[in-house]
Amino acid sequence: MTEIAARLAFAINIAREAGQLARQMRSRQSGDFVSAKGPQDFVTEADTAVEHLLHRRLAAAYPADGFLGEEGGSRTSGRFTWVVDPIDGTTNFLRGLPEWGVSIACMSAEHIELGVIYLPDLDRLGWCSRAEGAYLDGIALDLSNRPESAGKLAILGHSDRLLLEDHLRTISGLLPAGYEYRRQGAACFGLLAVATGWADFYFEGHLNPWDALAGLLLVETAGGQVSRPALPQFLRAGGAVLASSGDLAPEILDRLQPPPPASDTARRHPDQGGDLPSEG
Repeated sequence: MTEIAARLAFAINIAREAGQLARQMRSRQSGDFVSAKGPQDFVTEADTAVEHLLHRRLAAAYPADGFLGEEGGSRTSGRFTWVVDPIDGTTNFLRGLPEWGVSIACMSAEHIELGVIYLPDLDRLGWCSRAEGAYLDGIALDLSNRPESAGKLAILGHSDRLLLEDHLRTISGLLPAGYEYRRQGAACFGLLAVATGWADFYFEGHLNPWDALAGLLLVETAGGQVSRPALPQFLRAGGAVLASSGDLAPEILDRLQPPPPASDTARRHPDQGGDLPSEG
């Protein structure tokens, strides 16, 4: 088994463990379970506990690796860095909607090497690596062989770092072009939907790296197309993400060009020091 294959197998196991911990904690939540980070942006005791679990498991198995987590866990990087979102789609998680998940990616200095997305309420597991391709529940994903769909479907995200008017402008441009759209509120679900062919593309005007790295590699290794800032910039400040199952018409691409966010600095953790790997 190669080094990346061993890391992928480990990531699959801890993603399942993390998802089950989140579900168990939700079932017995107390009055202090939820706190707000911003408008419609929540963190729960489960987010923190799941990230701590992932951090502990990864540090024990790969003590030389770096770690970047949404809820504040970070340490300086080694040859590899793990980037995790313990619960992507926290509002869905709280409300009992199934579109939320655990997202785990591992990067080397040159590339995103592997990605895992686990949707615990649906018990669906997507994983990928550059050497092994992309899979959903053990079945290989190949967008080149997907059947023709009955209609066009986009999944959109919206960041409060960007103006609502820009999001609405995107919607108003897609509808006349024949697209239906959905907004599930979890980037991991939207990106997995593109990798599987459930949706034609996913677009969000600003995402942080922990939301997107695993899903972007899933789309890429399934044969789709992805667009994001260069990896060092994306790690530092986040940015716009577009993932599609195939070519998009130029007039659609023109509608997916948001203005830059009000701030060019991503939400970063106070203790996020050290150099993260750069993409060559």
